Amino acid sequence: MTTVLDTANLLNDALVGSPLERIVVRPHLNTRSAVWIVGDWSAVFPALTPRPAPDLQRMVFKVREWTGWSARRLGDAIGTSHTTVYGIEGGRRVTEGHSGDLRRRIADAYDVIERIFLLAGRDPKATARLLETAPVGRRSGVEELQAGEPSRAYLAAIDVLRPRQPGLLVADHPRQTGATAALHE
Repeated sequence: MTTVLDTANLLNDALVGSPLERIVVRPHLNTRSAVWIVGDWSAVFPALTPRPAPDLQRMVFKVREWTGWSARRLGDAIGTSHTTVYGIEGGRRVTEGHSGDLRRRIADAYDVIERIFLLAGRDPKATARLLETAPVGRRSGVEELQAGEPSRAYLAAIDVLRPRQPGLLVADHPRQTGATAALHE
């Protein structure tokens, strides 16, 4: 009995793993142009565009959601007015010439507040409290954001969440040169 083998059956058999009576040649593949050619088929794929960073409108909305802050309170924290915050929420574009580094300040606040929100158990009131409370002898997270210090704002909120304990290896000043410490007591 003679078996008729066509290309489709050969390819299916090759994928399933059945023994073949002939060598199966891979289909021709050309992906170098805008039109891809796969065997006898040609396909046009749209150009890949990089995914944009989170837009300001979404960042402002999320920060207000995570903290429960009013537009005025958020504006104070990032160094702008409440009308600017409302404008950004409404979709107004931020121009660098008019707003300076507002885009960076919003992105910094977004990054810090997102992390604090997660540490606060996704509780807006707890998140706002951690950011607005000042650790002993230091500025609050909001004050650090106003000063343009997002990393210090994060650390201040962490210190409010988990205050430093006396007796741990925590110091405000580095060890002086020539100072020694006992290896054991």
